[in-house]
Amino acid sequence: MESIQKVYETYEKFIFRYLYGLTLNFHIAEELTQETFFQVVKSFHKFRGDSHVSTWVYKIARNVYNQYCRETVKTISIDENVFNMPDRNGPEEEFERKEKNKLLKDALKLVSEKQREVLWLRDWQELSYEEIAIITGRSISWVKVNIHRGRLAFKKYIEKEGLK
Repeated sequence: MESIQKVYETYEKFIFRYLYGLTLNFHIAEELTQETFFQVVKSFHKFRGDSHVSTWVYKIARNVYNQYCRETVKTISIDENVFNMPDRNGPEEEFERKEKNKLLKDALKLVSEKQREVLWLRDWQELSYEEIAIITGRSISWVKVNIHRGRLAFKKYIEKEGLK
């Protein structure tokens, strides 16, 4: 039981951020994170150690997300806090940050779901290409191609809106 608690304490924030990046909704990501760790507890005895614990937990989170998508009508409800950071600024900085956040959210909506997932894992979660390939069940070259395409689409929109 101590090992399960350690896995939760170590990966809960990362898994929440990953699911948040996929759903762009705080409450849904929170629910899916809880379900992920419920599944971790249920299947902890099956973990063989063939991969890193982090990769195994991310894979469970991805399966939970995919199950959620199959069971739910897919409408993305963008949460207003996707990019908000806890630090506080003056009114001008706060307004500018909110405007940039809106543009970033709009750009994320334009990137395909598969590209958004791999971008989020690579750029925001800082996982390796190998880890992302294991999590998504795809080849490393597929991961690299979709990260590249996602970045191009994201960059094109950001430059068009003058955010950069």
